[in-house]
Amino acid sequence: MSEQTAKPALKPCVQVGVVVKDLDRTIRALSEIFGLGPFRTITYPPADRKDIQRFYYGKPGNFSARMAFTDLGSIELEIIQPLAGESIWADFLREHGEGIHHIRFNVYDLDPVIQHLAQNGIGVGQMGSGLRPGTTWANFDSQDKVGFIIEVMKAVPGTDGRTPNFVDGKVQE
Repeated sequence: MSEQTAKPALKPCVQVGVVVKDLDRTIRALSEIFGLGPFRTITYPPADRKDIQRFYYGKPGNFSARMAFTDLGSIELEIIQPLAGESIWADFLREHGEGIHHIRFNVYDLDPVIQHLAQNGIGVGQMGSGLRPGTTWANFDSQDKVGFIIEVMKAVPGTDGRTPNFVDGKVQE
């Protein structure tokens, strides 16, 4: 009998991610009709970050996206427009159209989560370096089990794990 890793405590939810075809259209509608914002936008990976690593189903990835972030109280809204390359964001858009893609939780040690979910038949679909140096995110292939993607971010101790502020595409601490 194989040894099971401890079940990770994924609480609280810190982000809801939505995949869209047109980031600017979505931001405009959310701002003008619903009063949401302000939004912070960035292209991922940032051009000035040569240390960013990206993986798509275990192989090096070369994907990019435009992203926007705003706070909805204790939850952050992330809006993602895939730009280029194979990614689970582009897959989602092609297979499902626009919509809610993932919910995110933060942890300080990602490896036990990866091991636990793998033991339960849930692998990593996509992962990469976060916008804040020292962070890593993983999107788990959980859609068949729960109906959506679970994202887990390895946060940096001393932060709340939320996406950092940035100006002109550069992270501001």
